[in-house]
Amino acid sequence: MFKRSILAVALALSSAAQAQQAARPCLTEAEGEALFQVMLPDVIREMGRICTALPPRSFLRQPGAAFMARLDAGVGPAMPAAQGGIRKLLGPQGAAIADSQFAIPMARAVFVPLAAQEIKPADCPGLDKIVSNLAPLPPRNLAAVFVALAQLGQNDEKRGPRLPICPMGRPR
Repeated sequence: MFKRSILAVALALSSAAQAQQAARPCLTEAEGEALFQVMLPDVIREMGRICTALPPRSFLRQPGAAFMARLDAGVGPAMPAAQGGIRKLLGPQGAAIADSQFAIPMARAVFVPLAAQEIKPADCPGLDKIVSNLAPLPPRNLAAVFVALAQLGQNDEKRGPRLPICPMGRPR
């Protein structure tokens, strides 16, 4: 019953976010980074699940315990800004959901599978190399790299749904 309720709310979250896409403001880099930081542990685990053609000892198939612990430890500090991003995605009518303890689990239920759909088996060797080379970065920096890549990919109309992250600012 609980899983069905979470799924129903997650679908509502997704539908509300998609329905408001044209009207809602974009996520700031900080909000996007926080959402990515909160999602990273699950996304990395999902990459390993999808990339089964990689050698068993590849980074994505066996991300080190210390790496995953750092990602998991980065979730808590990013939660307030991530909830702010969820609040922005849902708009005023979704504020109660965004401010609840269920906001992050619902966002994970929606966005991790969407991210997983974008991973093609042919991309796995490159993703493995990228993630293993970026693994020494702190979770916040790793999330910032993923946000920058998402910003760069916004003009690729062949890709599926994506978070409405504001365009990259000009260099200072």
